[in-house]
Amino acid sequence: MTASTALAFEARHLPHEGVAERFGRTVRRLRQARGWSQELLAARAELNRTYMGEIERASAMPSLQTAAKLAQALEVPLAELIQRCEPQLG
Repeated sequence: MTASTALAFEARHLPHEGVAERFGRTVRRLRQARGWSQELLAARAELNRTYMGEIERASAMPSLQTAAKLAQALEVPLAELIQRCEPQLG
């Protein structure tokens, strides 16, 4: 899957998904689009790599402070990161 295909996929959300799944998938897609490993993103965000994996798998839901660290590490505004997690209507 190319980076552009991955980002296009990110915009489509399945109706049964919860916010944790959408957030984790969004972080993963942004990370992969940059060609970064979980370890690199975790280091940039000053997070544990294991916790990073839990966020991406939706087995952990980060705090707002952690979401802000991830947004900064991914070089996107926090509002944009959150917006990408919104379910698409229609």
